[in-house]
Amino acid sequence: MKFVVFDIWADYAQFKKPFTTMSPQTFSMPTGTAIIGLISAIVGLDKNEYWEKFTKESYRLAIGISETIKKVVIPFNTLKTTSFKHFYRFEAHKQTTMEFIKDGKFRIWFAWNDDGNFRKLVNNLENHESYYTVSLGLAWNIADFKFAGVFEEESVDSNNEFYNINSVIPKNLIVENGEIDFENRKIFVNNIPVRMQSDNSRIVEQYAEYLFDSDGKPIRAILNNIIKVGGDYIIPL
Repeated sequence: MKFVVFDIWADYAQFKKPFTTMSPQTFSMPTGTAIIGLISAIVGLDKNEYWEKFTKESYRLAIGISETIKKVVIPFNTLKTTSFKHFYRFEAHKQTTMEFIKDGKFRIWFAWNDDGNFRKLVNNLENHESYYTVSLGLAWNIADFKFAGVFEEESVDSNNEFYNINSVIPKNLIVENGEIDFENRKIFVNNIPVRMQSDNSRIVEQYAEYLFDSDGKPIRAILNNIIKVGGDYIIPL
């Protein structure tokens, strides 16, 4: 299967944890749902319909962390507006704080059996174009991206050897039959939304826990399910 590989980054990113409402916090890594939305923006798929194009067996996605995860908390004034005049003569405001990833950079590996849209995605990445504005999480977190190439996947026989895994790693693979080298590593776990139902209900269909190194380093691990794409060892979400 062919994978397109590209890098994405922004000054600020936020992938909101749904259980943090008054003071929104962010996951430390992009969610699977956010990356599908980002890919849809590049291709030009309607936001109310694009999950129809991403049925469970139609794509494969892996996410890698390229830079140290740094977080900042920024206070905002939210205004009470019931008409246009309240944007400059607001009746009330409320201060809240929001957590962001600062200077986040991530690598994406993506394969898709929709040949037409996959070619459009590759073409837009190569030409540094997108149909809609690309962001990391919230709409105002404007992002940039860079095409890295298109590569055929190669199977890997782990043979109980350690490999440097460049993508985040599903925790369940470690629990079931795996091993991690924790030496000189800052390894954390996030339980992220991976995909939504393809009926456009906007209901999350799958959550899962993933391990990552917060310094953006590969994780040395003995695992099954490893594939090699363009010189990187990855495990799809």
